[in-house]
Amino acid sequence: MLPASAVLLRLLRNDLRLIARDPLLVMLSCLVLVLGAVCRFVLPVLDASLAENGIMPSGTTPLRFSDTYPLWVAFIGLWQAALMPGTIFAFLLLDEKEDRTLAAMRVTPVPLRSYLGYRALLPAVLGFVFALVLVPAIGHAPIAPGRLVVLAACACVTAPLTTLLIARFAHDKVQGFALTKFGGVAGLIILFGWFVPEPWQWGLCAFPPFAVAKSFWLAVADTPFWWVPAVLGALAQLLAIGALLRRFAARPPQ
Repeated sequence: MLPASAVLLRLLRNDLRLIARDPLLVMLSCLVLVLGAVCRFVLPVLDASLAENGIMPSGTTPLRFSDTYPLWVAFIGLWQAALMPGTIFAFLLLDEKEDRTLAAMRVTPVPLRSYLGYRALLPAVLGFVFALVLVPAIGHAPIAPGRLVVLAACACVTAPLTTLLIARFAHDKVQGFALTKFGGVAGLIILFGWFVPEPWQWGLCAFPPFAVAKSFWLAVADTPFWWVPAVLGALAQLLAIGALLRRFAARPPQ
């Protein structure tokens, strides 16, 4: 039997090969980085343009567009940074679902639980790395490195949850595409929530990724106990991930 490290390397090489030969997955891999670059260079231009034209701020709102920078950094640097790798590996799982690979795992030397753990861990690691890179690369909302590490760790659990949800409820890639649209719509809660006044804004923390975004905004504002919403949101998602992994292991998709 191959050692665990050799099995892991084979799985990684196979995943890289599968992603590289699928234009859609390549595009998704690059999209979040492109969005980060756009935010870094376009947001200041948009802010200056809106101010010059008397739109933000204006006679009806004192809000300047630059005041919303933490919103866009959290949306791209935390939410999208987790959503994209989660979606990519969901499509890989759907391929394996269609090929009945998961069902066949029962008779291979690699335990199904270990394989599913790998499938959940890899998008989380990528989401974590994306967040650590994107947030400072975008800039415009400075945050201490230690706080960013905590927030990236809390945000990245959305990646495996996305992977498992799509793979569980979609029968094929067509249904997978449909479910990704729900993920995009769900992210609008973060954009909408920025403009919801407190204390009503706290109610949106029932959507865990919003709780992470809320913690980011609190951290940027140097608010005490900024980390509480993010940790609670991450714990809720970890519970959901555990339940999905147990269900996958007990009843692999046919």
